[in-house]
Amino acid sequence: MTREIRILHTADTHLGYRQYHSDVRRQDFFKAFEAVVRDAIDMQVDAVVHAGDFFDSRTPTLEDVLEAISIITPLRAAGIPLLGIVGNHESKQNMQWLDLFEKMGLCLRLGKKPYLLGEAAIYGIDSVPKSKIPSYDYGGFEIPEGGGWAEAGAKAGGERGAEEGEDGGPEEGLKTRLNLVVMHQLMNPFPYGEWACEEVIENLPFRTAAILLGDYHKYEKIKVGEAWVTYPGSTERNSASEREPRSYNIITLGEHGLEISRRNIETRKFLFIRAFLKEEERPYEQIFSAVDEYGEELEDAVVFVEISGEVEAALSFSEIEEYILNKGALVPRIKDLREMEALPPEEVRVSFADPDRAVAEEIKKMNLTDGGLIIDEVVRSPLVSKTNVDFETENRLKALIERIDFKGDPDFQLECGVLENSEPVEVVEPVEVVEPVEVVEPVEVVEPVEAAEVIGAVEPKIREMREKQGIQEKQATKTLPGPKQAESIQEKTAAEEAENPAFAENRVATEMKGISPESFFSGQTAGLWENAQPEIPKAGKQMEKADKKEEASPGKTEPEKTEKTEKIKTEKTKTEKTEPEPGRKGKKAGTPAPRQRNFGDYL
Repeated sequence: MTREIRILHTADTHLGYRQYHSDVRRQDFFKAFEAVVRDAIDMQVDAVVHAGDFFDSRTPTLEDVLEAISIITPLRAAGIPLLGIVGNHESKQNMQWLDLFEKMGLCLRLGKKPYLLGEAAIYGIDSVPKSKIPSYDYGGFEIPEGGGWAEAGAKAGGERGAEEGEDGGPEEGLKTRLNLVVMHQLMNPFPYGEWACEEVIENLPFRTAAILLGDYHKYEKIKVGEAWVTYPGSTERNSASEREPRSYNIITLGEHGLEISRRNIETRKFLFIRAFLKEEERPYEQIFSAVDEYGEELEDAVVFVEISGEVEAALSFSEIEEYILNKGALVPRIKDLREMEALPPEEVRVSFADPDRAVAEEIKKMNLTDGGLIIDEVVRSPLVSKTNVDFETENRLKALIERIDFKGDPDFQLECGVLENSEPVEVVEPVEVVEPVEVVEPVEVVEPVEAAEVIGAVEPKIREMREKQGIQEKQATKTLPGPKQAESIQEKTAAEEAENPAFAENRVATEMKGISPESFFSGQTAGLWENAQPEIPKAGKQMEKADKKEEASPGKTEPEKTEKTEKIKTEKTKTEKTEPEPGRKGKKAGTPAPRQRNFGDYL
C-alpha cells in the first residue's frame, strides 16, 4: 500500500423527515448530516461514501433538495468526492436523485463499474427488493487490470482515481488492491436479515475486503470469512427504539490492512422516563414526580414517558403532555404499558411478510379477467415508467382483443353483473333543461283612474300633437251629411276597398282621427258614419270626381273606364311615394310613412 487512505462511511440520513410533525425535528436531520460533512472536511478524508436513504422520501420537496445541495457543495470545494447508492426510501423507477447530483458535479453514483481510489476499488449495489434477491444478477461487474485500472479511475474520479501505479506498476497494484462493496440492505447475520453476507461474498467475481452497509440504523461490525461487514447507523434517531448514540464509520486502508473505527454524532436528546403507579389515588402526581426527577434535562428534549403498574385508573394523555411541554420539552410522547402487560407473551407476535407475494395472493382471490391481470402487471411493473403506463396498457389490451375470436366462439356473450337483493330502479324520463329566467322586479299596481281624469290629462297632449302636424279640428264646424249622402259615401268606399286594399288601411286610420276622446271612453263608436264625416284621401277624392264625370257622360265604353281607373291608381301610388306628409318637411321620396298614432298610444 503506497499510502494510507481514509474513507468516511455514513448512511440513512433521511433528509426531509418531519418526525412527530415537528419542523424542528426536520431541521435536526439536516444538522446531523451537516456535522458529518464538516467532520469529513476537517479530517481531510479521501472520500465520503453514503450507503443509501439520502432522502426520506422518493419525492422530496424543493426545499429539501436545495438544503441538501447547500450541505454537500463544500465537499466539492474541498476536493472530497461523495460516492453514493440508492436506498429503498428514495428509490424511483427511472432517474434517481443521485443522477441529478452527479450531473451537477456534486457526487458520483456507484455501480458495477468501480470507482478507483488509490489502491482501492469501490463498487455499489442499489437497494434490491426482497422478492428479487434470489434472482439478482452477479454478472456485469468490471474488474480492472493493469493500466486500465488507473485509466478507469481517472475517468470516474479525476486525480484521485489515477494514483495507482505510482510505485511498482500495475502488477504490484493488483496484489495489494482492496475491493469494497457498498450496499443498502438488511443482511444476515444481523437482525431482520434478508440477504446472506456469505452468498454475496461467494458470488461476487472478485475478492471482497469489506461490505459497507446501510438500512439498519444501529452500529454493527462483524467479520464474515475474511471480509469485514459493518453498519454505521443512522445520523439521527428515526424512532424511539434507536436509543444508542448516532454515529458514522472511518474506514482506514494502510499497511496494516483495513481498519474500521466509529465516531459519534451529537444529536438532540431523547429521554425515556418510567412511571410506575403504586396507588389508586393521585396517579397524575406519581407521573409528574417521575418527570420532575430529570429537571433541566427536559429542556429541548424529546421525552418518552412509559406508564406501568397495577393501577387501573384512566389517564388523560393530553394533560400529561401539557405538563411535560411546560417543563421545556420539545416533543412529549406517552405510552401506557399497562394494557400490554395484561396480554400473554405468546399472543404478541411480530412477522415480516413479502409485500409482493401478499399482493399476488390477494389478486388471485379477486378472480380478475385476463384484461384485469394485464393492467395489474403493467401498473406494478418496475420496468414500466409511470408516463408509459397508459401506452403500455393500451397496447397489451389491444393484443388481447385481437386474439379473441368473437364470431367463431358460439358461447361468447357479454355479461353484466347484477347486485344481489337489488330493488327495481324506477325509470325516470329525461328532464328538459330550462334556461334560467331573468328575475323581473315586481311592477307597482296602479289604481284605476276615472275616465274624466284621463281625458283631462291626455286631451292637451293630443291638441299639441295636432298643432305640430298642422291638423285643424274641423269636426266641430263641419256640417254632417244627410242620411242619403252618407249611404252613397259608404257604398263608394266599400267599392274602393274591394279594388284597393291600401285604401281600406288609410280609411281606418282616418276614422280613428275623427273619434273624440269623449266618444272613445263612453263607447259611442257605433254608427261612426252617422256621427262623423271621414276624411277621404286625396286619391279617393279624385276617384269620386271621376265617377261623377262618368255618370254625366254615359256614352263612354267599359275599356275607357278601365283605362281611367288604372291611370288614377298609378297617380295615387306616385302621390303616396313622393308627396310628403303634412308637418314632416324634407321627407325623402320612397321613405315609408310613419305609423299612424292612435288614441291608445297616449294611455
